[in-house]
Amino acid sequence: MPDSPELGLHLAGLLAILVAAVLVPWIGMRMLVPSLAVSDRTVRNYRGRQVPLGLGIVWVFWAAGVGIHQAVSLALALPHEYTSSLWFEIVVAVPLVAGAFALGLIDDAFGTSGHKGFRGHLSALRHGQLTTGAIKLFGIGLLALVGAALPSELWRGVTTASVVRYGVAVLVIGLAANTVNLFDLRPGRALKAYSLLAVVAVPLGIWSLIRVDYGLPVASALFDGLLVLLIALGPVVAVWRYDLGEAGMLGDAGANAFGMLAGLLLVSALPLAGAVVVAAVLLGLNLVSERVSFSAVIERTAWLAAVDRWGRAPDTE
Repeated sequence: MPDSPELGLHLAGLLAILVAAVLVPWIGMRMLVPSLAVSDRTVRNYRGRQVPLGLGIVWVFWAAGVGIHQAVSLALALPHEYTSSLWFEIVVAVPLVAGAFALGLIDDAFGTSGHKGFRGHLSALRHGQLTTGAIKLFGIGLLALVGAALPSELWRGVTTASVVRYGVAVLVIGLAANTVNLFDLRPGRALKAYSLLAVVAVPLGIWSLIRVDYGLPVASALFDGLLVLLIALGPVVAVWRYDLGEAGMLGDAGANAFGMLAGLLLVSALPLAGAVVVAAVLLGLNLVSERVSFSAVIERTAWLAAVDRWGRAPDTE
């Protein structure tokens, strides 16, 4: 058991994260959604209903909460027990998530339905037409190049292994950002896909902290993991009922940002072998999506359909 001063710091850190990454986005969206409901910026969903875009704005509230928390932590020179040794990775994720949000917002605001998927946007580019989807495609690729460098072994020297690790990390981040967006076709589906990736990544990160990277005590590693999980799932809590209740849609701005954070969490937590497997799975999903309807596959598979419908309001079934 930690002594009283250390326990107090742990509890203070937990409370601060709850406020910054969960409560701030939750309050922000609760106040914003009534305005979205009367907005004329709507899109037709899978049932033909006009649903307002804008749930992706949750990332603005999340970034503000996380940024303020970090600024206060630095100003007060708070110790590790309060801030978590994984905090740096979350802080550097904020501008990358914001970048994915901005790229998705451009596509939401100015994109058309004329070109779909990698093939559609690249085909348009070959014919001299730059689509907003292509801007997003290349922009997320650049963000992935930056994000993969943050935990990269390249900083300790360029070797074949470090180059391979970096390349795989780029793929995981970029593909994860697009994969979550591919699932944003039904209420709550993208949130569930993202939550699965986050819930897988954080325990792997805890294991890495205990066994591989830093040799932290188990209690400290578990505390770090809990803080990161709260940070990762805060936006999900904030928009869950609005997305599943068809009170709004994430849009590309929201879904791409969710995917970007999922990719960053995965590359921070996975060993090389695991990252290769995840990259292969994500690449396969992206390639298959060019020809196969995920919605059709889900509806034909009983357990996937049950998971997909879980949490929706009865009138959205």
